[in-house]
Amino acid sequence: MKRLGNIFAVALAAVSSASAADSTPGDLPRLASSAAHYSLNLNTAIAPYMQPMGLYLKARIDGGPVLRLLLDSGAQHIVLDKRAAARSGKTAIAGVELVGVGAASRASKQAAPAKVQIGDLVLENCDILVVDGQILDGIDGIVPMSLFAGFLVRFDARGKVLQLDAYSSEPPVLDAGYLPVRVDHRLFFLRTVLNESQSGYVLLDTGATFSAISRAAARASQLSFANSIALTGSSGGIEGFPLPPGVRFRCGSRVLTADPAVVVDLSDFARHHQFEITGILGYPALRNSIVTLDYRDSLVRIESK
Repeated sequence: MKRLGNIFAVALAAVSSASAADSTPGDLPRLASSAAHYSLNLNTAIAPYMQPMGLYLKARIDGGPVLRLLLDSGAQHIVLDKRAAARSGKTAIAGVELVGVGAASRASKQAAPAKVQIGDLVLENCDILVVDGQILDGIDGIVPMSLFAGFLVRFDARGKVLQLDAYSSEPPVLDAGYLPVRVDHRLFFLRTVLNESQSGYVLLDTGATFSAISRAAARASQLSFANSIALTGSSGGIEGFPLPPGVRFRCGSRVLTADPAVVVDLSDFARHHQFEITGILGYPALRNSIVTLDYRDSLVRIESK
């Protein structure tokens, strides 16, 4: 196995399952600030050899120092490394297992809910999970896109801005470019077609350095893969198999190039969600797009910029 350290370190698809029923995080955050619109600046997270890994927000937890949190639509909770949690005064109180792709899992601990401040936006009662060791070079933790589910979310990767707007009284119409999505554990799954041959659900994951395809979907689409590489995620180390250029996902009328893409084992991840998952639509496939996420109506719109 070829090991490339943190070059491919990502939060591929972290979700959590509590080790005890009474320790399951899940209450929605409360909006403590009162504006109907927020514009939050995003910054590029760079891996060794200058490879963009995703975008991060600068945030404070319970009034602590500024932290760099990777914006990840493929995560369910805020996840901090142990050092960042200590700097923010967060103490772990209950054990939780992070479950991800590739049969990876990682022990973590739940901290008391926190107040999160990002620019002028203040949210209270936010779930916090703490893990030992570093999550990502230059990154203190992960912030899930669903933290902002009380707003219509407009993720402009190229413009490096996250726009949050109060929902209108009327839901969006599908002919305005919105597509219905399957929402599970606060994660968005899009119905897509892989290389015009394999239909299935893919996870929308802005925190993934790669897009990914399940082994079953790769074989059904006759995609060849051989030598493996080591990937690192918030839920632990996994094995990936790089694919040659040309991987494409069609979402409605939009075709997204998914390069670079890897093949990973998604069987445990699919078992956790209890439906078949074809792949993961990662940051590289979205970095030239504007993605609007409507958590209220379970809709998404992906536009070229």
